[in-house]
Amino acid sequence: MLFANMTGEPVGKGSARARRDALLCDILADFRRAFSDLLFELDEGSATVNAQAFIRGNDRVVRIYGGLAYHAAMNADGLVFALLHEVGHHLSKGGRLAANSELGCECAADRWILAKGAARLRKQTGRTLSIERAVSSIEQLTALAACGLRARKRGPSVCWADHWPRRKHVLVRPEAAPAIPRCYLSRFLRLNQIAQRETTNGCATSRRQRSRR
Repeated sequence: MLFANMTGEPVGKGSARARRDALLCDILADFRRAFSDLLFELDEGSATVNAQAFIRGNDRVVRIYGGLAYHAAMNADGLVFALLHEVGHHLSKGGRLAANSELGCECAADRWILAKGAARLRKQTGRTLSIERAVSSIEQLTALAACGLRARKRGPSVCWADHWPRRKHVLVRPEAAPAIPRCYLSRFLRLNQIAQRETTNGCATSRRQRSRR
């Protein structure tokens, strides 16, 4: 997701918190029913405004953090979208994350929501997703972070999922989503990581050689 370094604005206490607790309970129950091969976790004590897909041992996990789960700007569709995106990292085909080839990249996860994820959730549980309402909810979280920023070019192609304004455009007009056979951004980052390791190893070797003289 695109919520790094953002501040949480919790829904509050009392009845507002109770309503959000009930909503999260219902949404997570639906996700556990629709995607029973994954584990879903709510870290309500964390102020991090984000959600995460990761692999722990033999388990594929989706975790939503309290800063996002209880954010006042997040409506039901925003929460569903966030969780579907993380499920997409696990179940999508195509581009892989640079840091973990067992997880789909950002654009692959978004495309999975539009092509398969939302439909599977609706079929298994009856829960629907309004992309328009989800985007409106997420827009409130990203407005300040996106203000004045331009799409960042990294490597041979620009990843539309790496920049919220372009990502929003694709989400509301899915026919405009580029069919990316592999993640150029991930490939570029992997090459950078390899180059950095080689540079580090080269410097270490050079220092050892000088110390022997």
